[in-house]
Amino acid sequence: MKGFFKTFLAVLLAMITLPLLLVWLVGSLFSSLEPAPVVVEPGSVLVLNLDESIADSPRIPTFAVGTSSSFEVLQTLSMLDIVEVLDAAAKDANISALYINMTGAGTIEGTAQIEELRSLLAEFRQVSGKPIVAYQENYSQGTYWLASIADKVYMNPAGSFDWRGLASQSLFFKGAIDKLGVDVQIVRHGTYKSAVEPYMLKEMSPANRRQTEAMVEALWGALVEDVASSRNISPKQLNLYASTLAIDAPQKALQCGFVDGLKYRDEVERELTTLVGTKELNCVTFGEYNTVVRQTKITPNKIAIIYADGEIIDGKGGEGIVGGATTADQIRRAREDEGVKAVVLRVNSPGGSALASEVMWRELKLLGEEKPIVVSMSNYAASGGYYISSPADHIIANRTTLTGSIGVFGLIVSGGEVLEDKLGITVDVAKTAPHADMGTMFRPLTTSEMGFMQRSVEDVYATFVGHVAEGRGMTCEAVDAIGEGRIWSGVDAAEIGLIDDFGGLKKALVVAAEKAELGTDWRVVEILEEDDELTAMLKTLMSAKAPKLQGEAAFATKSAERLLNTLKEGSSVQARMPYDITIY
Repeated sequence: MKGFFKTFLAVLLAMITLPLLLVWLVGSLFSSLEPAPVVVEPGSVLVLNLDESIADSPRIPTFAVGTSSSFEVLQTLSMLDIVEVLDAAAKDANISALYINMTGAGTIEGTAQIEELRSLLAEFRQVSGKPIVAYQENYSQGTYWLASIADKVYMNPAGSFDWRGLASQSLFFKGAIDKLGVDVQIVRHGTYKSAVEPYMLKEMSPANRRQTEAMVEALWGALVEDVASSRNISPKQLNLYASTLAIDAPQKALQCGFVDGLKYRDEVERELTTLVGTKELNCVTFGEYNTVVRQTKITPNKIAIIYADGEIIDGKGGEGIVGGATTADQIRRAREDEGVKAVVLRVNSPGGSALASEVMWRELKLLGEEKPIVVSMSNYAASGGYYISSPADHIIANRTTLTGSIGVFGLIVSGGEVLEDKLGITVDVAKTAPHADMGTMFRPLTTSEMGFMQRSVEDVYATFVGHVAEGRGMTCEAVDAIGEGRIWSGVDAAEIGLIDDFGGLKKALVVAAEKAELGTDWRVVEILEEDDELTAMLKTLMSAKAPKLQGEAAFATKSAERLLNTLKEGSSVQARMPYDITIY
């Protein structure tokens, strides 16, 4: 009886306190969502400091509990936010300069996004005539690439400067698979379709090495070209500095012309104050300025942005995941909306499910029969990401965009022997036909079943090639010659006809308006998957900020995640890029 009362009182206490806790939690959450008023005073400086992450598409804010037991809102800016902020700031008489100081905890997701942001900053300076000043305590190659656009580049006298070239590393799981005794069977079309190589080899194949070396050379070439132009240092000299690890101290960075001075942050900000002619430095971050600049233009003519941001899967998608059914529905909504005069499909995807790609391709094909489609490629639009780009009237990419990878594969994992040998678990089956249990994880495929899978892969590849040939006005033979699963940089993709032009989201919107013959009478709308309020709140609460992995830890974690996803989806035909690229 005593135990009963203890349990009863514990349950009663929980029933009383949990609702009160929930009320406090929701109240704190929504009070934190209310932004403080932002006042842009004359002589203000717009600050790019990564207090907010920069992503390709809109993201749900994340939250962390602060020291005062209140929630801290951690925002993410989309590339459209960046475009609108810089356009408004260029015209705003109260914004006198732009300050790059990448000290925040946020991130920029990829190489092409750095390139695109750098181009937008260059356009801001050209249009507005306003100065840009950059300061960093420690420069990575990525942050320096971005900062090099500034009129003045400074660094901390005791900081570090990274200038050593680019490298691409790939993890190979063949040794682990052999140790575990797991059987992996692979079918693919494409000599360069290297997404399966980690499961069949212990190092890069010659074909994969050729394409990877060409890819990193293209990325490094774009970076060097930009730095050479901005800093008046020859590409030959920049490559020599990287090869010899010449920039081993801030003083060397200054001597070699990478930076204009070695200063502390307070000295740089005092210089900024003098530059804009104010007594105190009035800073406005991109995130703060974004809350006051977004305006809805009054016109019935809309250009819709649809995002394909993440790995492609069948069915319903979500943040960072492109669901075939979800995105197809968004495309259909754009087609049926008479106010939408053109569509920009923003693609940032390494590919994934071939079936989901086909589902989206069909909806894009129907849309293209009624309205112009312009594809804006971000960090990558490869494999399935290129599959869905192929129906577009015009394809725009950055020089460092990874695209192509026209090829498909299937991967079948069987572990029946492992279960028996290691755990003593055996599997038996009753079936109505010899191949009824084909594709299960408990037995390998037979020779005839491997032939069946290979025919399936060949059919999907032929469909893929046919779509590209139709969309790009090429023959199937010509597409096949540049296909075979090979990945191309944006520069190479332009030469072989896979893209039409270089640029970012802003340029894609302008081209879409031109193709729809709208002049300047148009506004932008984003077609997004809408959650109900409760689902959105729960997603937000579940996305509390976790410690961020950097460098090799992040690389290994991402590779392991890709392994699990590939093993999980491997029995279906995949159109997926083999790796991700990050500049440190």
